[in-house]
Amino acid sequence: MSPTDLTASELLAAYESGTTTPTDVVRACLARIEETDDVHNAVRLVLPEVALARAAESDARWKAGTARPLEGVPYALKDIVATAGITTTGGSALFEDSVPTTDALLESRLADAGGVLVAKLETFEFACGGAVNKTFGPVLNPWDTTRTTGGSSSGSGAAVALGQVPVAIGTDTGGSIRIPSAFCGITGIKATYGRVPRHGVMGLSWTLDHAGPMTRSVEDCARVLDVIQGADPADPTTLEADAGFVEAVQRDVSGMKVARNPGWLEAEMHPDVRASYEASLAELAATGVTIVDVDLPSFELVVQAAWTIMFAEMLSYHEAHLFDIESRDEMGASLLAATPFVSAADYLRALRLRNWFQRDLERAMEGCDALVCPGMTALPPVIADAMMSDLGDREVPWLDAGCRTHVPFNLTGSPALVLPSGLVSGLPVSLQLVGRPRDESTLFALGAAYQRTTTHHLNRPPALLPA
Repeated sequence: MSPTDLTASELLAAYESGTTTPTDVVRACLARIEETDDVHNAVRLVLPEVALARAAESDARWKAGTARPLEGVPYALKDIVATAGITTTGGSALFEDSVPTTDALLESRLADAGGVLVAKLETFEFACGGAVNKTFGPVLNPWDTTRTTGGSSSGSGAAVALGQVPVAIGTDTGGSIRIPSAFCGITGIKATYGRVPRHGVMGLSWTLDHAGPMTRSVEDCARVLDVIQGADPADPTTLEADAGFVEAVQRDVSGMKVARNPGWLEAEMHPDVRASYEASLAELAATGVTIVDVDLPSFELVVQAAWTIMFAEMLSYHEAHLFDIESRDEMGASLLAATPFVSAADYLRALRLRNWFQRDLERAMEGCDALVCPGMTALPPVIADAMMSDLGDREVPWLDAGCRTHVPFNLTGSPALVLPSGLVSGLPVSLQLVGRPRDESTLFALGAAYQRTTTHHLNRPPALLPA
């Protein structure tokens, strides 16, 4: 087995046992990038000198017995995360030569924990836009190169699925960690709003933006979140750190109650995806949990409110780019063009709705430990300027399907974990578990129990299977 097939947690165990070294693993990751990226285009910039220097330091620390929590684990960053002395483009020609002078705090925390930065990864332009990035091209799905990875953390999803790195950082304003995790068959978490500091991360919508890990297992997500969480004086929205996410993966989930909403969250699904989803609910129940129906009648209004907020705050960030809107990719241009038509009154109404829906969600989940819903309601669409999702009886714009089960939880700020739940027509499908604010531990417990009793997260794209 190649070291590129191992999770971060497995790599740490291998380092401790002496069966491999960080330098050997980093060389393997660099080789995997060279083997796969000409086809898939997940990587914006490879950093071999940086990576090998950090790996050598990690080799020495393991020998000296001074290993840190992520010592020698390779990772890569979505290219909206600032890296000192290394270009950070935001997926846009406007910043193609932009070189920050300081690291984003989450990058500093990963490095201080012993992680090894291997690459910067492709993204939809400015973390919105569309799959066909006008400047850097599309990222192709590892399971079917005619299809999208989703986004905006497109490179992050593909890089982890391809084994280029075991850990990637993505960001999520309306599903941008969870959509590519679902489409690429990996595990990703959008933690509670404020859990991960965003200082040094290019913004899109400051009341909806999140950053977080994308990995091959729930345990790895918990391990990375332990490292990057915590308050930041430069980001007043951040929360104090909570301890013990890794410990949560061993928690017994027997007797837990998990809510499902047969209304909005499950109303529009491709029939084959629906059948797989029902099977995955049975698998979840087999871990010892009880699944109960709840009513959440306000979802449609919530989605409208979230997009209203996103458009208003996007305009605040990108008003200076309206003049060159024609240089943007088609979908990015269409989103930005809509932003000036959101009134201040609409924006404030949408912000007020946030607290109302947070309370509505809390009431609906009363007596339950988490909420479950589809990670995605359709399979990854074929790449096009105007991508469409197939729901079986009709096609809809891909963002309508892609964000349907995700953007409501950006509005509430709830933690949400996506994990693989099978294959349909050879393409990944997934579950999403949603928790109460600051209760990622319950999601990790449930997700890890699901992954202990199923093998869906072990599926690999056909290109990585032995001939």
